[in-house]
This record gives sequence, structure tokens and C-alpha cells, in this order.
Amino acid sequence: MAAVAGLAAGRVAIGTIQTLTCVGLPAELAAFHQDFPGIQVPVRDATVSELTEALRAGELDLAYLAPDARELPEGLTAYATWHEELVLITAPGHPLARAGRTLIKDLAEEPFVDFRAGTGLETAVRRLAAHCGLERRITCDVTQAGLLVELVRAGIGVAFVPRPIGERAGLPCVTIRQPEPGRTVVLAGRGARPRNPAAGALLDHLTGAVPVAAGLPGGRRLPAGP
Repeated sequence: MAAVAGLAAGRVAIGTIQTLTCVGLPAELAAFHQDFPGIQVPVRDATVSELTEALRAGELDLAYLAPDARELPEGLTAYATWHEELVLITAPGHPLARAGRTLIKDLAEEPFVDFRAGTGLETAVRRLAAHCGLERRITCDVTQAGLLVELVRAGIGVAFVPRPIGERAGLPCVTIRQPEPGRTVVLAGRGARPRNPAAGALLDHLTGAVPVAAGLPGGRRLPAGP
């Protein structure tokens, strides 16, 4: 900890899924920069598989992941874990928007907008649909959250997203009554603690931060894994 306190320079590379909502990463990195102005923090957003491989290869020190499996690959550690609620967003005026809630089984006739395969959100949604026997008719798949939101707003289809994304976009957020959909997000790295002092300083900052979701109904912090 003394080495972290005395850091005047360094570099820590962090990765993130594009749809991260449980932590306000830009604000947290700005606060970190105030404490450690000499540390460079390159940020990469990519698919879960790309971020995982970059972590294992040492290209990234830390990464926010929405893992496909319960356990992280060997050699990686979850330093913090969150659960995010997923909701269905629709165009304004859509019948489901007026209802405010729905069942998964009632969405069989709805066209969907989805993320491309390999993103953490797409994996969670695909798993949810398979569990409920829902065969979705996907009209568009995209790689950018902003485009997905605008396609939904235009009425091309509906989409599952973390609640804060829908609320920030001003779109109707339809609650899924059964089952409650969600996904797990972890802040991961290599080993019990990063060997890079700059990464250790950022890890301390991020795990000490109050999650954005803590005051919202859309997510909650869970105990970190061993």
C-alpha cells in the first residue's frame, strides 16, 4: 500500500464491455486521475472473449466482463461482482410500453434488435430466450449500444438491455415478470492482486467506489468470488 500511495507515474490498461452500467467508469477514471495524475489509463471496449484473452495475455491489467460461464478461465480472478436487471425497451407508444410489464412467453411475435454474437449482453439474452423457449425473430443486429437504442426508438424492434440504458435513452422500460432476467458483471484481473502497482491503485479505487446501481432498482453488488 505504501508503494501505491507514492505512485507518481505508471500505466494501467483497463477493458470494458460496451454496455457497462453498474459502474460509472468515466467518472471513476476522472476521480482516479485527480489522485494519480501521472498514471496513464488506456481503455479498451471489446467483446467478452476479446477482453478475456487480452487479460490472460497481459495486454490488459483489469477488465469489466459479463462472463459466459459461471467460472472465469484459469488464472483470472473476480475482484468484484454485480447483478444487473435486464428490461425490455420499446418504441414510445408500443402496446407493451402501456402495459409496463410482460412475460417472456408473450414476446414470440415481437421483432427484436440485438447485439452481435460475442458480447456479454447478447450471451445473457440468448441464454434467457433459450431457457424460456422463446425463438426470437431478429430484424437487426448491431455492435453499438447507441445504434441499438435508436433502432428501437424508430420502431424496428424491441430489445433487452440493462435498465439504466433504457432510462437514459428515455425509452419505455418494460419489466419482465417471469423469470426475472439479469446478467452478472465482474471486475477481473490476474491473480489475487495485480503485480503492476498502478493497476493495484486503480483496483483499490474501483472496488472502493459506490456502485452506480446501488441506489437504483436495476442492479446490486454481490460478494466477490474467492
